[in-house]
Amino acid sequence: MTRRSRPFVALALLCVVPLAARAGDEVPRSTLTVSADFPGGSAEVQAMDAAGGVIQICPAVHEGRGWPCWWYLRVEGLTPGQPVTLKVAGNPRPFREKQVLSANWSQPQCAAISTDNETWSQTPKRERGADRIAVYRFEAPASRIWLASQPPFLPAHADALLERIASRTPGAERFVLAKTREGRLVPGIKLGGGVAEEPAPLAVWVQARQHAWESGGSWVSRGFIEWAAGDDPAAVQMRRIASIYVIPIMDVDNVTLGAGGKDAVPRDHNRDWSDQPVYPEVAAAQQRILDLDARGRLHVFVDLHNPGPGEPRPYFFGPLDLAKMPAPQQHNYARLLALTAESMREPLPMDSKYKFATYVKTEEERGRVSGTWVRNHTGDNVVAASLETAWDTPHSTQDGYQAVGRQLAQAVARYLAEAPWKAKPPTD
Repeated sequence: MTRRSRPFVALALLCVVPLAARAGDEVPRSTLTVSADFPGGSAEVQAMDAAGGVIQICPAVHEGRGWPCWWYLRVEGLTPGQPVTLKVAGNPRPFREKQVLSANWSQPQCAAISTDNETWSQTPKRERGADRIAVYRFEAPASRIWLASQPPFLPAHADALLERIASRTPGAERFVLAKTREGRLVPGIKLGGGVAEEPAPLAVWVQARQHAWESGGSWVSRGFIEWAAGDDPAAVQMRRIASIYVIPIMDVDNVTLGAGGKDAVPRDHNRDWSDQPVYPEVAAAQQRILDLDARGRLHVFVDLHNPGPGEPRPYFFGPLDLAKMPAPQQHNYARLLALTAESMREPLPMDSKYKFATYVKTEEERGRVSGTWVRNHTGDNVVAASLETAWDTPHSTQDGYQAVGRQLAQAVARYLAEAPWKAKPPTD
């Protein structure tokens, strides 16, 4: 039995539940079913009262595959309009050695809910008592619904997005960054690059989902891609002067499995930026970035993430040694931040100051973080930062995330257009 199939055996046993009745009562034979045996699904059912419409779950543990904070399930057999109570607890089992994750990471203020597994809204705000179990109460909008900790963004969404954009955008090229350790493709798209008579001198690299549970990052990447591929004159200009590379999902394996990815064994994607990466997709990204920098083209690198549950607004993680950088380099970081804060005002306003990952305690570990690796291996003209988009707010939705992506793209376009770049002529 595979690691993936084990949790769903428990689901099959627990989740087809007749309506509760006292001994001797005669009731209709009705069932309520809960399942997560689909791409990205994750839930362990701890208790259920079908008559009361009460379901208690926790995120599934996939040993060695990162934090158990992502949950995503389907509920069938509901009566539209009936009261439903979803309870979400932390998983008490260790996800790595003796480490147990705090429930806070799996208890957003509002759960994501959908009737078609495509368009997602939010439930009313949770309740949470001394038992640290989050309680979401709502009326069933349909007989079958999907619930998740964030709006899911799966490899199928990435494929559909990239195919749609590539088919309608002149010069757009889909590409495969790498094949994962489990044999899945990691797709990306290149926009722009100028024209044959005037190749673009600059390049931008944007990637999302190094931590699989952070689905908001992929929605941000979608907003970035759609604006960058659009008809806004600033987007057209950006495509003329730059090649824009975007990877919507880096950790395809854990996204497909429904695992969290963060703190995976032996390390997660955002601690794998070393001389000998574990993950083929990280190695492939490194090589492409080095190639772009060697030709003097790379100027912006942005890694898209979601932060902790208490963060109310997006922000950049910047370099710890920012204050010690040469003045021109400090100016570049300050200018990109200022333009992003100016562009990103609503619905999720950008923090106007850099934050710093001081929780990463050793120089060796910091060197294996993507932004640090890029700064250590590219020229002083490159701005490399992580955009952390708040995931636990009323605007942490499909539309809200995509707005952040559009606004980030607008800021990058302005940053590239206004600077007196003296890049080497591209050789490709």
